[in-house]
Amino acid sequence: MNNIPSASRVAYLGPEGTYSHAALQKYFGLQQTSIPKDDIPAVFASVNSDECQFGLVPVENSTEGSITQTLDCFGEYPLYICGEVMLRIQHCLLVKPGTSIDGIKRIVSHQQSLGQCRHWLVKNFPALDKVAALSNAEAARQAAGDSSIAAIAGKTAAEIYGLSVLHENIEDVHDNTTRFAIICKNNTQLPSGNDKSSLIISTRNEPGALFNALEPFKNHKVNLIKLESRPSRKEAWSYSFFVDIDGHVEDADIRAAFDELSGHSLEFRVLGSYPAAAS
Repeated sequence: MNNIPSASRVAYLGPEGTYSHAALQKYFGLQQTSIPKDDIPAVFASVNSDECQFGLVPVENSTEGSITQTLDCFGEYPLYICGEVMLRIQHCLLVKPGTSIDGIKRIVSHQQSLGQCRHWLVKNFPALDKVAALSNAEAARQAAGDSSIAAIAGKTAAEIYGLSVLHENIEDVHDNTTRFAIICKNNTQLPSGNDKSSLIISTRNEPGALFNALEPFKNHKVNLIKLESRPSRKEAWSYSFFVDIDGHVEDADIRAAFDELSGHSLEFRVLGSYPAAAS
């Protein structure tokens, strides 16, 4: 459930047929005005410039972990998270109709998808080159124009680009799921009773810095569900920690934890509170 207006324009990692596009349709519905972008920074830039009111970006995959480019963009742009959606990822090996296995010379897909199918690829196509593309849909587009290319993408991409499915469900882990965030300039989500909050905490390279960042959550019994570090890009060996917690920023225990964080003179920015998506 979300309170995002249906008339809003939403930027996403395109083109049509990507998993981001499928996640957008799952969250917003099929009639949403969607604007494809070439890469994740372009999605952030589109929302930041008011070209689009919302954006949808991948945050993490259950097999390959966090999408570091997304995390870095949260550090660069003053945007918020106002929702999330989980999408079960089922990869297929797609080829131009009439292409035989022997005719395939290289396999193309997004870097994350290649990683999610790593063991299957080693077992079945150990000698072929694996080439990263900007998106799965871009890989499918390339395969549609070149019978020597096989693409890893979903069935929707096969339908859009007129490709044949050579193999289904080639992901190494069969509950493979990607979490996507809905980004915006202003987060107005009210408590729903089943919420998640995200924030960035910046620390210096000194003893006890991480302990001071985490202790307030323990003291106030706030459950941490994700902790990821990235270079802050402000000075050498300084880091930003991306934290997801159970609850809404209006909850008393979370407000108390934030007060204690401030007492440690730690810089932190709340990225937003939003209804937790079903896995």
